[in-house]
Amino acid sequence: MTAPRDFRAELDGVACWDRSTQELYEARGEPLQDRVLQNREELIALCRFIEAHDIRSYLEVGVWTGRLVSTLHRMFEFDRVAACDDGYAQRLGLPLHLPDGARCFAGDSASDAYRSFRASLGHVDLVFIDANHHYAGVRADLELERQFSHRFVALHDITGANRHTRGVARLWGELQGRKVEIVEPHRELGLERSVMGIGILSAP
Repeated sequence: MTAPRDFRAELDGVACWDRSTQELYEARGEPLQDRVLQNREELIALCRFIEAHDIRSYLEVGVWTGRLVSTLHRMFEFDRVAACDDGYAQRLGLPLHLPDGARCFAGDSASDAYRSFRASLGHVDLVFIDANHHYAGVRADLELERQFSHRFVALHDITGANRHTRGVARLWGELQGRKVEIVEPHRELGLERSVMGIGILSAP
């Protein structure tokens, strides 16, 4: 029998949202770092979900500097990987890292051009949305993705712990269907609660 993967160990060298990120965010209004903007504990749980559900294709909408999509592709070697981003982090002076072979759309996820790009991807096992966090924006992203073949759509920041993410929490609370919540203590902030959270919605 194959031993279970130790995702905590595999992610040990990956920089996630920690106290330094939080301090920058509070001081500048932006998490101005080139890193995975996730709670490490929730990232570990997401990896377990990906493994348990044999996710073989992955699309990330809103990639920041691309560290999450690159980390996940390195760990799981998806058959197909894609990304959509409008380049906001790069306009702030940060780099962009995307996996080799990734299909990338540079632009607005609300555009007709993105709709065409998404149609060209076909079926995607897991779509991870971490882009516009306002209610109307995240709802539009979700409704678009639900028009295309998928198994799961994930939303980041479902706890709505700050005013910029309350729209995601509102939408998540309204959604019906089979839902999984990944909400773990944010230990790198010294918290026993989550200020982020990942919600995963199964396709009907």
